[in-house]
This record gives sequence, structure tokens and C-alpha cells, in this order.
Amino acid sequence: MAPDAAYTGRLFHSAEPYLATRTDIRAFAEAVRDPNPVYRDPAAARALGYADIIAPPTFVVTVAGMVTRTLLEDPGFGFDTTQAIHHSQRVVPRRPIVAGDQLSTTSVLERLERVGGYHRLTLRSEVRDEDGGDVCTVVTVVLGP
Repeated sequence: MAPDAAYTGRLFHSAEPYLATRTDIRAFAEAVRDPNPVYRDPAAARALGYADIIAPPTFVVTVAGMVTRTLLEDPGFGFDTTQAIHHSQRVVPRRPIVAGDQLSTTSVLERLERVGGYHRLTLRSEVRDEDGGDVCTVVTVVLGP
């Protein structure tokens, strides 16, 4: 079954805001082995002018991924995620994520094309804070049957 091209341009939104906690940020920094104290120590973050610890720039991918997964796994879309591979990702930060931020994501399937026997999907996710301020754009490319 081929992915439904009618999904191109359709918006998917986070069901509820994601709370960026110190625990999640520290766990992510540990997982990516980034020793920067600004990701773990509130005093180090405050010394740089932040209200609390900040997240590594790629932390936002976990937030945006929750919504892109909803799109990719939508039964009506017809995309087999079990055979999909991650092709590329571009993160365009506007400001750091700070512990305590409430983040909402809107994702859209920007492009669906057939390339070399695969479907190539380009998804754009806009992540905003509780005040509607731009936090980050994530562009993800996925290949699948």
C-alpha cells in the first residue's frame, strides 16, 4: 500500500503541551553524552542568563517526533513504519528549550515523492512555547516502501 498523497499539507498538532522537565533534559544530555554543565546544573545555566537548565539543541527532536509519529502511524495514511528508515534531519533552533517550557508542535507532510523505488517523505515541525513563541523548526526526511 502506498502512502496517501492527500495527506500532503495536512496539519497534525500535539494533543497537549509537552513539559520540558529537568529530569528529561538531563537524561537526554546523558544519552547523547554531552557533558556541558548548562544541561544539568541550574547554577551554570543561570550564570549564562537562563532561568533554569537548557536542553541540548537536538532534544527538540523528541518533542517534534511525538507528532510526526502520529502522522506516520495514521492508518489512513498507509505508510509502513516497520520498513521505514530515517534519511536526514535538520534542526533550526530559534531559542534554547529551558526546563519548565510547555511546548506544542504542529507538523505537516510537506512533500511526498517516489524516488528510486522508495517513498520519500519530508515533514516539517514547528515547535512553540506556551506564549506561542517560535522555539524551533525540525525538518525530517524519511524513506519507506
